[in-house]
Amino acid sequence: MHLPLLKVLPEDFRVTETLGLETAPHDASTHTYLLLRKRGLTTHEALGALAEAFGVEVQDVAAAGLKDEDGITEQFVSVRAALSPDDIEHANARGRSGGEDRAWHVAPHGTGIDPLRTGELDGNCFRLIVRGLDEPSAAALAEGPRRHTHFFVNYYDTQRFGVPGGPKQTHLIGGALLAGDEDTALDLLRRSGSAEGARALDHQGPAHEFWQRLDPRVPVFYRCAHASYEWNAQVRDLLREQAGGEVAHVEREGLPYAFATTRSVVLGLAARCPELDYVRYRWADGVCVRSIAARPTVLQTHISVHRVGPDPLHPGRFACTISFFLPSGGYATAAVHQWFVQILGALGDGAPDPAVATAVPAGGERA
Repeated sequence: MHLPLLKVLPEDFRVTETLGLETAPHDASTHTYLLLRKRGLTTHEALGALAEAFGVEVQDVAAAGLKDEDGITEQFVSVRAALSPDDIEHANARGRSGGEDRAWHVAPHGTGIDPLRTGELDGNCFRLIVRGLDEPSAAALAEGPRRHTHFFVNYYDTQRFGVPGGPKQTHLIGGALLAGDEDTALDLLRRSGSAEGARALDHQGPAHEFWQRLDPRVPVFYRCAHASYEWNAQVRDLLREQAGGEVAHVEREGLPYAFATTRSVVLGLAARCPELDYVRYRWADGVCVRSIAARPTVLQTHISVHRVGPDPLHPGRFACTISFFLPSGGYATAAVHQWFVQILGALGDGAPDPAVATAVPAGGERA
């Protein structure tokens, strides 16, 4: 059984953020809200670039959520400043200077009195091109309903744990930071392939000096990644207990996952354990704050199928355009991957071959 491909091209993965953003009159506001469209950059990189473009501190530029670098994404940001149209125009000139593969653009969205904060995001709308489909899968989508109700396990997916093409070890960096081992965290960061990793390679002094110089939200992100890995392990074990033999064990980019081959198993998990506690870290008032929150074990979405046809990038295979909405915290790649596991299970193809499920094409990742 061949699983489909996602993110073969940046244009294959489009994300638009949904956020109920409260605005205020310009003369009563302290922040400018912008809609950021980016390609080829992480959200942390984009926030740093905006801070430099507007001449403010990096902590004065904030977002409600993180968006992938290997796609075309739109999200809101806040800047603690009163920005003029000229300010925005000059910033966008900088955003174009990195070339088409690393570009960003901002448009004004209003003003207000509060910065954006992590976790305030309502959700995201996705429009994806899924590639590399075999003929039975393509036929099932073309002949089936246009709109599918889908239940899936709410895993943190691989992009949470590393940049595209790099080792998946943000959780290891976070674990080292939580243990107070900044030297090991720095060594791991140097091998990460991330923008922060490139800065770490140039650092010559003690490890603690490097971590102190970073945007403090970045080390907080690594701590969150450690908590995400631990949460994944808990829900994976619960699914295995629930599923019996109706589960596919796959390793994706070195990370273990278990996916149900039938919807009934996912619904059984939701009935048995609808939520699991999750450790949260956030930067607030100059300190890293630890808290506990409940995270749903299962999410529901409605996937709309728009087009199914030959895949010009993979002769003999097929491509499909789909769209759906996910609440904040849900991963599109996790949703789509599990959707196809359930579709293929219904076709009688059984569990994925781990060798196929873990293969990662150049420029993309498995759905």
